[in-house]
Parts: sequence; C-alpha cells; structure tokens
Amino acid sequence: MEKKRLSGAKLYLSLLAGVALLCLAGALWWMLRGGGAAPEPRYLLKDNAGHLALYAADGSGPLAEYEEVYTRLLPEGDVLALQQGVPVYDETDLQKHLEDYGY
Repeated sequence: MEKKRLSGAKLYLSLLAGVALLCLAGALWWMLRGGGAAPEPRYLLKDNAGHLALYAADGSGPLAEYEEVYTRLLPEGDVLALQQGVPVYDETDLQKHLEDYGY
C-alpha cells in the first residue's frame, strides 16, 4: 500500500477548509449562546420643553433636567433623535452624550 502525499495546493486548501469550519462553528456557538443580543438601555435622553432631560428607560421622569442645554440650538439630527429618545446604556455613555450636547 502506497502512501499518497498531498501537494502544496491541496494541503493549503485542506487547511483553509479546516479554518473555515472552525470559524463557522465559533459563529454558531456565539449566536446560540445569545452573544448577539443588544443590551437594554437604562435611560433615555429627551427634549423636555426645549431643554435636555434624562428619563428612565420606560419613559417615566424626568429624572434630571439639564437647563443649560437648549435643544433648539443643537443640529437638526440631534433634535430629531432627542424627540424620539436617545438610549443611554450606562453612566459612561451618559457622560459622553452630555458632552456631545455641550453640557
């Protein structure tokens, strides 16, 4: 019985197929364990009578008002987003948004 040697191209393709299978298995495992679920926001930043305000994620509030920030002076895209409610996921995210809005 003779042993066959794989040529360089066949060996490369075999290794490439193995790596592709490992990537697919990893992606499937990640999806099944719930890694793709987006976190729920803790707060919402919204427009409240022309000023920036912080609301609970369910829309109750306001929990805090930032009267120094006039929403009418913000860019139109920001105003539209604040009318819908900008999700805030944690305190660091809140600080970033407040700095973006000039607070």
